[in-house]
Amino acid sequence: MFSWQFSTKKEKSSSWYTIALIVSIALIIWWYMTGLYIMSIVIIILVWVYFLVENNSPDELGIEINDNWILVWEIFYDYPKLESFWIIYNKNIPLFLRIRLKTRWFKLLDIPLDENIKISELRTFLLNYIEEDEKSEISSLERLMYYMKL
Repeated sequence: MFSWQFSTKKEKSSSWYTIALIVSIALIIWWYMTGLYIMSIVIIILVWVYFLVENNSPDELGIEINDNWILVWEIFYDYPKLESFWIIYNKNIPLFLRIRLKTRWFKLLDIPLDENIKISELRTFLLNYIEEDEKSEISSLERLMYYMKL
């Protein structure tokens, strides 16, 4: 019914990496000097994990929504396992489809939307299978992460 691909790689300039490295090193030194050794270790681990995830993630991710399931990168989400959905907007531009799962640990699934997808048709289709929560704007933290390309 609906299918699209999106790039998981966010283009970052070399200055982005330089600034991130300077901030990370400054935090490590500051926390080390103030005796917060664990925080220094935590920032090193976070930087390491970020680079591992960024370098090992696929370039393209496929999404398919049909009558039986939602397929996100070869993982099937059946409709009985889904609780609700809503579309997250940034200044009236739809950014992604957020789905609340009926699982114990992993509760939210964010699916970036393609500009070629007709949001009204997608909403109407999904309403046949799961309920919709209210329209939601992007939060301040999500907006910051979006602009920082995280």
